[in-house]
Amino acid sequence: MCLIDRSQQFAKAKRQDRPKHMTRKRFYNLARRPAIHFLNPTKRQRGVGLIEILIAVVLMSLGFLAAARMQVEGMRFSRSSYHQSQAYFLANDMIDRMRSNIEGVEAGHYTGQKTAADADNPNCQVSPCNPLGVAQQDIYDWSTHLHPIQKYSGFVPALPGTSASPAEGEIADMGNDIFAVILRWNEVIGGEDKQQDLRIQFALQSE
Repeated sequence: MCLIDRSQQFAKAKRQDRPKHMTRKRFYNLARRPAIHFLNPTKRQRGVGLIEILIAVVLMSLGFLAAARMQVEGMRFSRSSYHQSQAYFLANDMIDRMRSNIEGVEAGHYTGQKTAADADNPNCQVSPCNPLGVAQQDIYDWSTHLHPIQKYSGFVPALPGTSASPAEGEIADMGNDIFAVILRWNEVIGGEDKQQDLRIQFALQSE
């Protein structure tokens, strides 16, 4: 019995000498405490912040601006294609008229002629005209598409131009029975007024 009592007293004295913070329960609590602090669900962010909203607004604005620019450029290309087709139609119309008046072409009645607001009207529809009169009628009819010859309000030319540089058509003799029909007009490109032109060359076929 004395031996057992001494062993128990020695073990009890050893436990009393151990610091309190090194007890099993205290050490267990210290090991778990940091995890509770960082996993607190009340600290998480909720909803959308102001920075995210600003970024979304900026991205949407850039998208709208790009779409608007694409639409403007598409309209400009469509209008430019329309002007090209109009110029091609006017050029081929004059080519057909010249081939119908071979004698007037060979006499030089078309060479160097340009459309003008004061072009003469020989009224060949009323009375027959000679080759010179037919050439003058062709230039007059050609000019009515580009110049306000009739002097009435609301005239819209087939091709755009400015007061200083209106749209015009011209016929040039290239030599060797080759002629060029030229159309010039103005378009606004990149905020600047730029001149456009269409040139079609053809060979005169006389019988």
